[in-house]
Amino acid sequence: MRVLVVIVTYNAMRWLDRCIGSLLASNVKASIFVVDNCSCDGTPEYIYKHYPDVILLRNRTNLGFGKANNIGLQYALDEGYDYVYLLNQDAWIQSDTLECLIATSQTHKEYGILSPLQMEANMLHLDKNFKRSVCSWESCPQLLDGVIVGPRKEVYEVQTLMAAHWFMTNACIKAVGGFSPAFPHYGEDYNYLDRVHMRGIKVGIVPSLMVVHDREYREDTAEKLMYKRHITAIGLLSSPNPTSNRWLRVINILLTDILRYHSFTPLQYFLQIVKGYSTIKKYRRESMLKDCAFLMPSS
Repeated sequence: MRVLVVIVTYNAMRWLDRCIGSLLASNVKASIFVVDNCSCDGTPEYIYKHYPDVILLRNRTNLGFGKANNIGLQYALDEGYDYVYLLNQDAWIQSDTLECLIATSQTHKEYGILSPLQMEANMLHLDKNFKRSVCSWESCPQLLDGVIVGPRKEVYEVQTLMAAHWFMTNACIKAVGGFSPAFPHYGEDYNYLDRVHMRGIKVGIVPSLMVVHDREYREDTAEKLMYKRHITAIGLLSSPNPTSNRWLRVINILLTDILRYHSFTPLQYFLQIVKGYSTIKKYRRESMLKDCAFLMPSS
């Protein structure tokens, strides 16, 4: 089984050796494809010098998470890889991670995306966002009973899963495609999961495996919170799930945020959405109707 690990980097020097080093120590040897989003801290130069076997592509601008990962996904299709592992620059795996994920995928072919449990760097606690969202009752109602009461299942189906560690099958990528260009930054992974579920493909976590997501936790500023709500609005308009009140929910976000933050920034975001809505709608249609949306299927 051929595995391509795709890492999107931007000023990633502090994590490079742990991230790439963990892949080189893997029991299963994988190809490593790095897409650098115009780093200015020496990241691509360091990779070129110290990891000559890594396939390195240097973008002239920062394309963001989704568009940069699409480059790696397209390469995987063109070269016929069986699996793609999307790995954050601030994340790393264990020596048996890929081996166990391949075995689990072969046994549970209904799953298009799998992830180990994502831990903090000290390996003592679950990543906070992973615990709050992926392990929540809304995402996986069976997880708590399975882990505490038992018997524990090999895979648990989840509704949400951040893309720091995504082990994806070739079949899933061919069916769903790449990340939607509608999202400038953030939100593209949740939209992708909506499209995976729409096609009847399952997403799961493997509780016997643990990997690291060494993110930094900072209190969000009002500006960042307003931006995230802007992305939520784009997500509502981009979702393949049928709904008759998309715009009412978007307007509710607008009015709520203007009152909450005493700012007209949400109005500026709203006007951006209105101006670009025809493009958002086009991308939504493409994601729903076209196999391998936003990518070129392999011949």
